[in-house]
Amino acid sequence: MSSFQRYTEKELLARVAEGNEEAYKQVFDHYWNKIYQVALSFLKVSDQAEDAVQQVFIKLWEKRNKLPDVENFDAWLFIIARNTIINILEQTVAARKKAGQAGDVIAGNYLTPSGILEYKQVSAIIQDAVKRLPPQQALVFRLSREHGLTYTQIAERLQIAPATVKSHIIRALNSIREYVSRHGDHTVVVIWLLTAIAE
Repeated sequence: MSSFQRYTEKELLARVAEGNEEAYKQVFDHYWNKIYQVALSFLKVSDQAEDAVQQVFIKLWEKRNKLPDVENFDAWLFIIARNTIINILEQTVAARKKAGQAGDVIAGNYLTPSGILEYKQVSAIIQDAVKRLPPQQALVFRLSREHGLTYTQIAERLQIAPATVKSHIIRALNSIREYVSRHGDHTVVVIWLLTAIAE
């Protein structure tokens, strides 16, 4: 059993929120490679991907007081990761434009044209899948994945039980994964986009 598994996720996050550095290290060790692989798939350079991961965990530490209220930690953390990687890509584009290089493509070592195309294609497939969900299920899914709301916040906004919110999310994910699987295999990008769909 790993040290991460000795505590429930809630217990571990509560310890991090209290400033416990050992608990923070356990979360870091558990999620580092997962975030690194996603970052590397978009940034293409290991140094940049490692920097992205460091930024994510710095933000996690800075926002640790919010952890007791987080109900879906994976989604919460990957929204931070998504925003961090997007910021790095935008900074890269700005730097290339300033240097007089072509700005319409994030080239070479950062995000290849084929990577951009795959991202857009899979994003479109997922958006199409979401449109096919029952209206309430689609609304709950979007509030969770696009707006980063917790199950409790969604339940309060829609005046339904948190358990109902969770049920909607699980059924939506299953439906979307099945739909995407019929339209090709884009594993890394699908994991990324299902965690936090780009608006």
